[in-house]
Parts: sequence; C-alpha cells; structure tokens
Amino acid sequence: MLRKAFLSKSTKSIGDRFEKVAANYLKDQGVTLISKNFTAKYGEIDLIGLERDILVFFEVRARSSTNLGRPEETVTAQKQQRIRRTADKFLQTNTKYRNTLCRFDVISIVYSDTQHSIDWITNAFQ
Repeated sequence: MLRKAFLSKSTKSIGDRFEKVAANYLKDQGVTLISKNFTAKYGEIDLIGLERDILVFFEVRARSSTNLGRPEETVTAQKQQRIRRTADKFLQTNTKYRNTLCRFDVISIVYSDTQHSIDWITNAFQ
C-alpha cells in the first residue's frame, strides 16, 4: 500500500513537471493560456488556451520511453469522453467562450534525464 502511494506521488510530480514544460512550449508558440488543471466531476483538463481565435483544450502526456507506445496513444476513448464532458463544464461556467470554436489537442512528450521532445497533435480527437 505504501509503495502504491509513493508511485502515485511520483507520477503526479512527473505530470506537473511536464505540464509546465508544455505550458512554456505553448506560450512560445503564441498560445495564450487561460486555465491550468481545470477540474470538474468528470475529470481534469491539463491546459486550456487560445490559439488565435480558437479555444484549445490540451491533454499533456509524457513518457520516458516509446517501448510501450507513444504518449498520445494513452489518450483512450474513455479519457477523450471525460475531457469532452469537462470541456462542456468549462464552457458552461465560462460563458464568454460559449460561441468560440473549440479544439482538442494533445501535447506528447518523450523524455530522458537530460532532454525531451515535444509533439503537438492538433485536432487529436473530436
């Protein structure tokens, strides 16, 4: 039981680290971030931003290896459904974005101790 709690904390700290990496990357690409870790009863959206006039909901995924697949491949149909429902809640509570075009993107990061590579997958799912 103690080991499981430790792994969860470690996974959370890795996730937090790469959400910051993704946020900085997106800012450098001209995205205006408007929310981080938006949470609703259905789940959480890592980052929400405006790219020009499009509201983008970003899911950040990071892996230390691609031996078991790429990070973006872990965004399952079930996870996509939770993200869509959470995005709906965001739009309900932030009415100024209600009529804004929306998109779901994935930021995929493969990392090692010394470096990382980032892939920005636009329109990753509908």
